[in-house]
Amino acid sequence: MSKLDMDEATSTQRGKVHGPFVLENLVCQTNHMLTSRGVFLGSDPLKYAMPLLLLQMAAIIITSRLLYRLLKPLKQGMISAQVLAGIILGPSLFGQSRRYMQMFLPISGKINLQTFSNIGFFMHLFLLGLRIDASILRKAGSKALLIGTASYAFPFSLGNLTVLFLKNTFELSPDVSHCIHTVISLNAMTSFPVTTTVLAELNILNSDLGRLATNCSIVCEAFSWIVALVFRMFLQDGTLATVWSFTWITVLLLSIFFICRPLIIWLTQRRSVSVDKANEIPFFPIIMVLLVISLGSEVLGVHAAFGAFWLGVSLPDGPPLGTGITTRLEMFASSLMLPCFIAISGLQTNFLKIEQSHVKVIEAVILITYTCKFLGTAAASVYCKIQIGDAISLALLMCCQGVIEIYTSVMWKDEKILNTECFNLVIITLLLVTGVSRYLVVRLYDPSKRYRSESKRTILNTRQRNIQLRLLVCVYNVENVPSMVNLLEASYPSRYSPVSVFTLHLVELKGRAHAVLMPHHLMNKLDPNTAQSTQIVNGFQRFEQQHQGTLMAQHFTAAAPFSSINDDICTLALDKKAALIVIPFHKQYAIDGTVDHVNPAIRSININVLDKAPCSVGIFIDRGETEGRRSVLMSNTWRNVAMIFIEGGDDAEALAFCMRMAEHPEVTVTMIHFRHKSSLYNTNITTGEETEPSECHLINDFKNFLLNKPKVHYKEEIVRDGVETTQVISSLGSTYDLVVVGRDHDLESSVLYGLTDWSECPELGVIGDMFASADFHFSVLVIHQQEGDDSFAMENSCKLPVSPYRGGDPRVHPRFSVEEGYTSIDLHHTR
Repeated sequence: MSKLDMDEATSTQRGKVHGPFVLENLVCQTNHMLTSRGVFLGSDPLKYAMPLLLLQMAAIIITSRLLYRLLKPLKQGMISAQVLAGIILGPSLFGQSRRYMQMFLPISGKINLQTFSNIGFFMHLFLLGLRIDASILRKAGSKALLIGTASYAFPFSLGNLTVLFLKNTFELSPDVSHCIHTVISLNAMTSFPVTTTVLAELNILNSDLGRLATNCSIVCEAFSWIVALVFRMFLQDGTLATVWSFTWITVLLLSIFFICRPLIIWLTQRRSVSVDKANEIPFFPIIMVLLVISLGSEVLGVHAAFGAFWLGVSLPDGPPLGTGITTRLEMFASSLMLPCFIAISGLQTNFLKIEQSHVKVIEAVILITYTCKFLGTAAASVYCKIQIGDAISLALLMCCQGVIEIYTSVMWKDEKILNTECFNLVIITLLLVTGVSRYLVVRLYDPSKRYRSESKRTILNTRQRNIQLRLLVCVYNVENVPSMVNLLEASYPSRYSPVSVFTLHLVELKGRAHAVLMPHHLMNKLDPNTAQSTQIVNGFQRFEQQHQGTLMAQHFTAAAPFSSINDDICTLALDKKAALIVIPFHKQYAIDGTVDHVNPAIRSININVLDKAPCSVGIFIDRGETEGRRSVLMSNTWRNVAMIFIEGGDDAEALAFCMRMAEHPEVTVTMIHFRHKSSLYNTNITTGEETEPSECHLINDFKNFLLNKPKVHYKEEIVRDGVETTQVISSLGSTYDLVVVGRDHDLESSVLYGLTDWSECPELGVIGDMFASADFHFSVLVIHQQEGDDSFAMENSCKLPVSPYRGGDPRVHPRFSVEEGYTSIDLHHTR
């Protein structure tokens, strides 16, 4: 044997020593076994720390990713996949081979992997704490307080009563009894970070159920913290040492909130002013503070993640701190290092070492605890008058557990509070209960059922029934405002036909755990999102002041994951009885007309809104940049509007909207009616028998405008196929400022023959997709009328008087009142 082989063979020595609880394995490794000398020199890379750690990380991450792909149809999360990856790679499966365990998971390799993964875990917990808004607990209503309390009290109390009964019946040993009591406290808890993670993964974070579950989970977690502190204070040996421990932990928490928090906020403000960028953060000083606090936690005898978590809680969530730190740390801590920590729970699980003596008793107690948690949450929800389906879904969500519970179980196993038997059963049951709960929630709860009804609000209804027009305008940034204001101006709000506008600023949820949907004036003034929303609101308020009495606006902000923010859009549209939702197109155009930026997330939002909206939807292709107008202060408004009419309900809806524009004395509206050549020989065309009666009446009403409105024009284009239709559309050039078109048409129509074979953006329809190309330089509004019963029950509060109102302030229509919650604008002059 060569000297190199001898060094590798004797590089690791092990033996038994007295540890803090029981006899522990002592591992000694020579100090030069870090990096391999290479296989070409006869060295075994897996005998060295660095190559072995890289192999372990790669195996865990690749296995967990593959399992996640396989389990995704069952709505399972990444945490479950990572635990299963550890089980597969651990002693339960592959670890049955002694040679494999010595190669992949030697004792020295376990220490390195645990050290590396624990660094990632406390950073991940810091990010979880950073996303928490500490004021949520104060804002939680009585409903959340009751449900959250019941969700913890029922399983904790009934579970412990069950143990007292079983202790006398089965004569459980003190160790097993203590272990079961610990398991009950673990199963009774519901962690706020875990719940919000599950809600985000299931795309229901910003739903009604998601917001309630968020508030309930933080109440439940608060109770678990209180109970844990009480038990540790009064049930541990060495009362004086425990008091000193809690005293210094309290000092640590006070220093976090009253020293570290002000210091980091001051550094952030100073940094943003010095570099003249509002989103700049002092990243490295924050990391240094994080490391010092984590070290202090370890010195005081608690895990480094404890101090890291509370440091995150103390800092403001959202931008700039929450967003900036999350952006820089998330990939490294949560995607690279955390999977190793989660997989360790699986690597420590050995199903073959589960003894048969008390397995049934322990598992029965675990299942009883979960059952009590489910029934307690469901009963409290029903008591709070929540629908039974939503109550069951909420109870299932409160039973979901994740990284916090896994960390707690691993920590208790290391401290010998949980034996191997209990630990194995806890991990198995956690996987099963969480997996089944997630799957059932997806099947039982549909957030869109609230606004998915057979009746849909339409612009056509508002016109036919003399109903006030209500618009929900969605914007992502200040650049969207000028063209949206131009659209409102063209819709011609007047004293006898006023318009209600609800603006919704859409913000992607970053750096915070809970979703937000609230009026602008209730937003936190220190939140940078509020500053951007204020700029947006100011643009609309200036327009509102110019049209006082004819247009009233309310302003909202929604911060949610883009994968589910469509629920906020649809919910607000339903609550505010909107007839049309206007959402920006996912492409932004440069000044030369070419596509400047494409946002796939916005496209997904548009598709989801089209599918679920309770009213008509308009996708707005904004080319204001090509027109050189990007400021609300610029007075150039649209003067030429064209409407493309072929046939169908969407074209009728678009025509109904354009008829409002036709009433504007300064806007020229041209209706371009495409008809097939064969219609010239149809004698019924003059009576409108080949089209729907509503379409025929709309066309006739529009033609009546020609008699007394010189700026209203009607053109017929006779075409034979889609080629000629394309030629006519291409000839529009730059004549118009805005073109309005319906989304869906009869795909078998001869007018569109040959145009339906390929479409880049199907959400725009055939004609709308043509207008999205770089060949055109005007803005486009593509309108889709939702399918459903048009006999929507309209409240009298939305109906306009038939005769003109002549009393009171001539500028203010009696339709607007304080009941709508509008903010009146006091002007010192009349228009």
